Amino acid sequence: MKICLPEKFDILYPKENKAYYANGNSRVLRKLLSLASDSYCMYCGTSLRIDGKDNFHLEHSVDKEGNYNQIGKNSMLRNCKFNFSASCARCNLIYKKRIEKIDFNKYELVEKCPEKCENICGTYQLMREDYCKINSIILQPTGYKKGGLSYRVRYNLLRHIYEADIDGKDEETIFFIEHHIMRFRLNGENFSESIVNICIEINDLFEKGITRISDLIEYEQEKRHENIIGKLFVQFLREKFLLKDVDELIEFCKLLVVLEAVV
Repeated sequence: MKICLPEKFDILYPKENKAYYANGNSRVLRKLLSLASDSYCMYCGTSLRIDGKDNFHLEHSVDKEGNYNQIGKNSMLRNCKFNFSASCARCNLIYKKRIEKIDFNKYELVEKCPEKCENICGTYQLMREDYCKINSIILQPTGYKKGGLSYRVRYNLLRHIYEADIDGKDEETIFFIEHHIMRFRLNGENFSESIVNICIEINDLFEKGITRISDLIEYEQEKRHENIIGKLFVQFLREKFLLKDVDELIEFCKLLVVLEAVV
């Protein structure tokens, strides 16, 4: 049994090209990224909403500073609307800092972007692909693909572990995804207890007399979960158990709690 994290986030970008990293223009992208991710970190899934307010870093997907201290050589990466993601402070300031930057000298840099554009340009696409490859990172918000295959991370419910969403012997792809998982410490300090907490809460509500599955699931759906994996888990429960007997849901939740304690 598995739940897949989002492989990418769909964003309706403005056509205009502006200095989106500065002044009031950043608010435009913040709103779009928050809407697309439902205010969850695009890398680790942590909620970015505190006391009803969004609190996240407008993070450069591809590092805006090239290798060899190439600061300021290409303002495109600094302001490109496609080069931003919504990130928690830890992912942005710690995990994404341990990274190999690209060498701007290898590319035909765009000296000045046109006033408007609707799609990622060839130069940025190439830089993005190279950045993903050398760092084995599923770069957000557009994710990473190779040969038509989307690289995804899944949560294994029975093992309570994040793993590569691929079945087979493609060791290169598995290494890539697992490296991404290790980079953002998804099975370490960034591991979320949201799923187990939901299971415990559903069982507690059941014991207090709430015995309709629809009521139990609706209660969890209306909550703001600490991690997007909790939101996805509630959707999973709705799809699998809404039309079943409530005892099946309760037994499943109890099983996951027990498994978390022994794995």
